[in-house]
Amino acid sequence: MLMLFLKLLLAHILGDFVLQSNFLVEKRKHNVMYLFLHVIIHAAVLCLIFVDQLPQYYILLSFIVVSHLAIDSLKIWVEKKWNCNQAVLFVVDQFLHITILVAIVFAKYGIPYDLLQQLLTVKSLLYLIAFLLTAVVSPVFLKVVFSKWNQQNEFALKKSETLGNAGLWIGVMERLIIVLFIQVGFLSGIGFLLAAKSIFRFGDLTKAKDTKFTEYILVGTLASFLIAITIGYMLRLGLKLT
Repeated sequence: MLMLFLKLLLAHILGDFVLQSNFLVEKRKHNVMYLFLHVIIHAAVLCLIFVDQLPQYYILLSFIVVSHLAIDSLKIWVEKKWNCNQAVLFVVDQFLHITILVAIVFAKYGIPYDLLQQLLTVKSLLYLIAFLLTAVVSPVFLKVVFSKWNQQNEFALKKSETLGNAGLWIGVMERLIIVLFIQVGFLSGIGFLLAAKSIFRFGDLTKAKDTKFTEYILVGTLASFLIAITIGYMLRLGLKLT
């Protein structure tokens, strides 16, 4: 079962990323022949990977090729009809492709009766909860805590000069990295991360010559690090108790 999924996933990565140039991505939006070319390349990759098993899998592989054409056609149609967020569209597109691959594997081998029990182990739940606390809950908590300062005009003007939601994404990624460092025991990496962020921020804060904004950034950084360290050690403790 796993080998089949890995082969299908390899074919998808090769066909959808390695062998699909930016030129092909742009051209297929306006000329259906380029879309067919992309699907043919994808089909060729599948045939090469399953060359010794084509009689066994040709029906399933044909379904994958047809579904790939349908999903990509739908994506192009949505792009033309609505001005959608490209990142969201990309995630949905890839989710549909991977879902088809998983469905193919289950169609071939069936769904294990204890699949849910295998997925919902204590360790997997601990990792999931830690991820949600780090990536979803902590940004909301920090937003609420800093709401009284965010309403001040000078901070609103400072934020208007930055990339939209860049601070949010930086905070989420730094907290995830800290939690990862704690799990692998690379505690010195937390110090390196703090030093690197301080170096990048130092020039902006020096030029700004704004004590309030400097304190705002410092408090936010330390609060973010403190939350991540707390989650990281709680996860580590929980894993040890399992």
